Amino acid sequence: MHTNNGQIIVNRKKRNRLIFNIMKLLITGAIFYYIFYKYIQYNDFLSALKYVQPWMFIYLLIISLIFRYLNAYQIHYYFKQVFNSKLGTNFVFKVQLISSFYGLVLPGDLAGGLITWYMLSDKSGKKAASASVIIFLRLMSIITLIAFTAIGLVFEEKLIDINLRVYIIILAVLFLLMFIPFVSSKAATIMKQFSRAIIQITPAGNWRNKLIHLSNKLWDSVITCTNVDLGVILWTVCMSMLCHLFLILITYLLMIMVGINLPFQVSVWLLGAINLVQMLPISFAGLGVRDISIIYLLGKYYQVAPESSLILSTLFLAFNLIFILIGGMFVLMGGTVDRQKLLDYQQMN
Repeated sequence: MHTNNGQIIVNRKKRNRLIFNIMKLLITGAIFYYIFYKYIQYNDFLSALKYVQPWMFIYLLIISLIFRYLNAYQIHYYFKQVFNSKLGTNFVFKVQLISSFYGLVLPGDLAGGLITWYMLSDKSGKKAASASVIIFLRLMSIITLIAFTAIGLVFEEKLIDINLRVYIIILAVLFLLMFIPFVSSKAATIMKQFSRAIIQITPAGNWRNKLIHLSNKLWDSVITCTNVDLGVILWTVCMSMLCHLFLILITYLLMIMVGINLPFQVSVWLLGAINLVQMLPISFAGLGVRDISIIYLLGKYYQVAPESSLILSTLFLAFNLIFILIGGMFVLMGGTVDRQKLLDYQQMN
């Protein structure tokens, strides 16, 4: 009886996952249909291609490699400092490439974050420690992204015309204050208690316990990872900022590569807007939502031709695919994961 019930639940999850993926495909297709119907002209697209500077590809590839290697070093460094366990930067770099590949080819099935956790904990033998570091650094990355986006908007001259600069400055300061719990375990403990109190008064009773459990997990990870030397934390924050600056530079150079000559601060907030939109789970690898967002933002505020914006968005995808394919090569060379062990990890979590 229990076996039949378990199989029914598994089949229901598979069916729901299939329906969700079909919906994402339909949404992606609908967005692209709208883009090509509403914005793109074939002759203008061919003309825009003439402004692309392919010689910049090699520079962008080098900068992308530096960014990804620095990101891998950040995980290796923090894991070593907090839990006295050496993963190796090269190993973490390889893990990230493999997880990005799985995150693309198995959407909604095996998340890239789960693959990363599995491979790091399998090497270190520390499941809880691996999860804590991954969650902590991911939260720090999101806060860095939002803070830089707000700062970029502060220096955006067009905000003066619509009287939003003061509000954006206040927002930027608030987001910068969000770094405090990431450098102080005491502040993180206070935030954990505050979050729990907020969730307790929410009207969604069915979700309350789940939200409290999730909140406790997140803040426990932060508390664990901030209970170290302050110098280690500050250096990690600096690396997180440096990683984001590399991403901003890549965005700026990509705009130049396709002939979009806009001020540097545009790339600062545009990167944040793109990443925040891509977090919406309505398409695969941000397809469609990234394209329409870039076309709308650059077209509305800077009168950039939609064809140039589409090429820019395509290059964003192309550079991601390069490293995803490298991850696929590692998988073919023996970097596959034990699916059963991975499912066991997922159930334990």
